[in-house]
Amino acid sequence: MYMKPLITLIIPLCTNIILAQSPANEVNQIRFNKGVHNFGFLQLGVPATCSFTITNTSKKKIEIEKTWAGCGCTTPKISRNSITPGQQAQLSVTYNAGAEEVFLKEIYIKLKGSDNVYVLRVKGQVLSKKEYQQKFPS
Repeated sequence: MYMKPLITLIIPLCTNIILAQSPANEVNQIRFNKGVHNFGFLQLGVPATCSFTITNTSKKKIEIEKTWAGCGCTTPKISRNSITPGQQAQLSVTYNAGAEEVFLKEIYIKLKGSDNVYVLRVKGQVLSKKEYQQKFPS
């Protein structure tokens, strides 16, 4: 008879205890100024570089363990691996256009001590030298 009211009091209490003990949301440790960079039109064989700003929004220092790209035509380079709270780092991404195509490439970032992998993207369209010069005469 008293079991049902007791259970309705205990379950929310247990849920609050479990939620209170869960680790801080790792997704909120860093923020990016953008998730995708659009290069627009690129000329075949001419590398292009862009930059992403990474801000540490947590209350502790974070370490960038690793950055990598989904293919060999895209090269990420981080300005520094350690970012203190409130500070920023720059992730420079170079795309070397090796084929005439519309592209969408992924860049991955992993923080030390975290299983999360953050994904940024670069996109655009590669034109032949002739098409590029016709579209953008000097």
